Amino acid sequence: MIVYLNGKWLEEAEAAVSVQDRGFLFGDGVFESVRRHRGHYFRLRQHLRRLEQGAAALRIPLTQLESIQDAARELARRTGMEEGMLRVTVSRGAASGAPPTLLLTLRPMPADWSQQAERGWRLITAAVRHPPPESMPPQLKALGRMYPVLARLEAESAGVDDALLLSTSGEVAEGPSWNVFWRQGDRLCTPAAAVGILEGVTRAVLLEIAAELGYTVEQGRFPRAELDRAQEIFATMTSLGPVSILELDGRPLPPQAATAARRLRTRYWEQVEREAAQGLP
Repeated sequence: MIVYLNGKWLEEAEAAVSVQDRGFLFGDGVFESVRRHRGHYFRLRQHLRRLEQGAAALRIPLTQLESIQDAARELARRTGMEEGMLRVTVSRGAASGAPPTLLLTLRPMPADWSQQAERGWRLITAAVRHPPPESMPPQLKALGRMYPVLARLEAESAGVDDALLLSTSGEVAEGPSWNVFWRQGDRLCTPAAAVGILEGVTRAVLLEIAAELGYTVEQGRFPRAELDRAQEIFATMTSLGPVSILELDGRPLPPQAATAARRLRTRYWEQVEREAAQGLP
């Protein structure tokens, strides 16, 4: 597999960073993941702008967004990949004053990715809590975040697909790498940015299209008990789009009730494919 590392095209086995790289030593860096669908990246510029903002928050100089975009396109050309996940990783580098480390990789999506999204997930509520925005700026996708790792270890031990994170005050927050919505009638609810969530690109698309489908969306602070009254729950993520939740903490959510998730999933991928057909970056 070809990767892009600090201006060079290398076989993955040949790519290496310094043992003094601060991303490796301290998690001192940022990353973004971008979906490639039907031969085009979906909202690449939007992801790269967030990467730039995260790097700025860490005071890592990152001024070459156009060259990163060009490298992402060239990586896709070299790999010939139609369906995949691009990861852009930026670390501070090996020493103060040294240039940042920049790595781009492009991994193929599983052949059954669409079936995975339609099949749905089983979740638990994690015991580990999501940090408040005062501790972790919400839009900073930093390396070395341990709370998603710990939450997923809990999910693995419980034999489920993933774990939902609550805030330190017990409010619904997000998953380790996804946002959450739930439905009560024609009303969709999702945690507000003030809870400390990362406002995902897929979440933003869902907010755009939900009103078109006749749903009222409420963003706010919600206790965990709100989910026990929900008729359906679904996650949103860059890789799979909207994914229905089949079970939360042992409470089953009947697949036939996932009407909003099905409608939004269809409309979401129509939007992705429309932009792909237009060749938007």
